[in-house]
Amino acid sequence: MRPTFLSFQTAARALAASQAAMDVAGNNISNANTEGYTRQRIDLNAISSSGYTERYSTSRTFVDAGVEVSRISQIRDPFLDARYRRENAENGKYNTILSGLSDIENILDEASTDGLMNELNNFVSQLQALSREATSQDLALVTRTAAQKVTEILNVYAIRIEEVREQLITDLTSVVINKDFNSIVKNIASLNKQIRAEEIYGNTPNDLYDARNRLLDELSQIANIRVTVTPEKVSADKTIDRLTVSLYDSRTGVSIGLVDNDAYNTLSVNGDKVPLTISMQSSFILENTPDSVDLSDITRYFSSGAIKGYLDLINGNGVYANTAAGESSFRGTLFYTNALDTFAAKFAQVFNDLNDIDPDDTVPGGDDAPLFTSNTPGQPITARTIRVSAQWMEDPSYINTTQTPAETPGKGDNVIRMIDAMNAEHKFYKGDETPENLVFTGSFNQYVVGLIGELSLDVELHKNFSETSDAVLLDLYVKREAISGVNLDEEGINLMTFQKSYSAAARYLTVLDEAVDIIINRMGRVGI
Repeated sequence: MRPTFLSFQTAARALAASQAAMDVAGNNISNANTEGYTRQRIDLNAISSSGYTERYSTSRTFVDAGVEVSRISQIRDPFLDARYRRENAENGKYNTILSGLSDIENILDEASTDGLMNELNNFVSQLQALSREATSQDLALVTRTAAQKVTEILNVYAIRIEEVREQLITDLTSVVINKDFNSIVKNIASLNKQIRAEEIYGNTPNDLYDARNRLLDELSQIANIRVTVTPEKVSADKTIDRLTVSLYDSRTGVSIGLVDNDAYNTLSVNGDKVPLTISMQSSFILENTPDSVDLSDITRYFSSGAIKGYLDLINGNGVYANTAAGESSFRGTLFYTNALDTFAAKFAQVFNDLNDIDPDDTVPGGDDAPLFTSNTPGQPITARTIRVSAQWMEDPSYINTTQTPAETPGKGDNVIRMIDAMNAEHKFYKGDETPENLVFTGSFNQYVVGLIGELSLDVELHKNFSETSDAVLLDLYVKREAISGVNLDEEGINLMTFQKSYSAAARYLTVLDEAVDIIINRMGRVGI
């Protein structure tokens, strides 16, 4: 005969399961607006009454012993998580690059401010006036002032671009790497340790899972990461999940460990080097990491994320990059610094040569009568160092207006040559004047227009990239929330469903109580 109180246990389990299900639905509803919260569900198992005794006993019919709560699990889609984090890394890169390029664009703004183009045109205008009155001291002074403004705006451009680069290095070092990245990997490792302890004791720490997932999402915006979960056997009958996070470069297939259980690796920036490099302080190495990976310089393994954006802006050298040595060909701060240096050097060379009218001069570059020099003696002329020569500053008439001053002192033929040189086609080189070093052919104005045009195109391109990435990321977020987020209508239905289940279980318990009352108080009483 079936034990009398077995049914009470079945009813009690039904009550407990229904109560737990209502608690889970209520918890979901209360956390509907909690950032990073993952919808939970109750996992129920039927309790079988079969066992060793029943298996080998005479054939009888047994009813199972009810229901039990096996665990409270989260509803997540690992595939959507991986896609979201990959796109989040791309989004972080594009937004970082767009912000940095916009800062450079504000410096080289020729539309809303009087920039280099305006000063070059003003210099030409003053040369034209001087060509008409070559002996005028006043016009010579005004021409020198116009030339000085050209050098000053080049100085300002170079200094401000360098300031942008220094600020990017500071942000990358102090905020992105030290404050964000290193703190996040440390916190993930700490959470792994807590989660591991909870799982070993049979608990399901959903709140810790949510905290870890939020950190993984934040980390994915900073760098190109891969999250891997593998089973780990901790005892003969216990297996738990082992979570590792690695820096994964899809271009090379290289994985470099960041977090493995409670162990973690941190990054540091070598900001004094050009190009800037990133190294790793390692407490562990993944088994599948190639031996060829040099942890003292893992810069090239960042393929997306905010760190990649910063690296492109800081190290990007465009056509000046030595790609064979692994330098970035992105047009970043180094590119615009070198492009302005190329312009300043060529501008000074052309006018110094034109001002040097001594036919016996054997010193290249017109060093005997320079109009422009470097403010650092013995160093080459750059956008930051170019200035009007001391000789010209002392004497405005130092500019040679004619090549034959003894014969026709009032003639302005040399000034006309300077005007022609402003509109003439020049070859701009990034080093020695060899074909492979040629970077541009055209006038000075065309060079500036081309440089600003490239910057505008880069800004517009990355703006489009950023907007597209925002749209894709939002779509993935919506899809992920459709699975992991809380739907109030659905939870309301669950509440009503399990409330009815609870009421039915309570009614079942009442019926059992009445049956037992009959068995105890009424059965076997004869003659009453």
